[in-house]
Amino acid sequence: MKKTLLTIASLGITVSTSYALSPKRLDVKYNYERLDPYSTYGEWNSIDLMLYGNGGRYWTPFIGGSIMDRKVEGSATLGVIGSYKDWTQWFYTYSALSFGTNSEYLPKYRLDHEFNFKLGAEKQYVVSVSGTYMKYWNVHKDIVLSLGGSIYRGKFVGIFRYFHNISKPGNIHSTSYLISLEYGAEKDHWTYINFSWGKQAYLATYLSNPEEIRQNATIIGIGHRHWLNNNFGLIGELEYMRLEDSYNKYKISGGFFVDF
Repeated sequence: MKKTLLTIASLGITVSTSYALSPKRLDVKYNYERLDPYSTYGEWNSIDLMLYGNGGRYWTPFIGGSIMDRKVEGSATLGVIGSYKDWTQWFYTYSALSFGTNSEYLPKYRLDHEFNFKLGAEKQYVVSVSGTYMKYWNVHKDIVLSLGGSIYRGKFVGIFRYFHNISKPGNIHSTSYLISLEYGAEKDHWTYINFSWGKQAYLATYLSNPEEIRQNATIIGIGHRHWLNNNFGLIGELEYMRLEDSYNKYKISGGFFVDF
């Protein structure tokens, strides 16, 4: 079962959503994010493009990128390349390599790898173990370890993930969680709702006396992917994020996809 990528960047989380991919797919999406207090943080705009190729029945390569603009931090771009690979009937992997341009909010490079084990008579249970390494343009690095699973029941998919983040310098540890419920089928529609909560924790090296920062973060999101015909459809997403003692963020996304 091939999957596409869902990123919760503010918590350093990357997971795979459950809908299967056609042999080739192009996703194009525009994102608008408003942060409050607006006078301090302003708004963020970005365009995402992702192309999934046809590497055969057991392999799906992909390449994509994002063009971003933030009122305070400026503009930047991010590129990614990777693949999904079915090794056996019960085991598949996801691997990705990302590069960001010089900015304070993108990694210089990022490595992701995930092992997925299918269990059950109908392979309806999936256990996922993953690791992420992010090196930023400043002195910071993040290592994210994750464990979780998915359950498939007809058109329903349930996902739970636990994330353990290690931020360097300082070896600052934090945890976060994700629950996702999805419903749908290919060539019809997919609808999902996500709830994520946890800590953002790091060493604030920009202070004259560096200190540990810990903030609770909560994200709620809902999205819909709808086929208008056999090969074309629309994408819509809404998301709310609250970062303790910092900002509230409201996000709306819209776009389209083409299967070919």
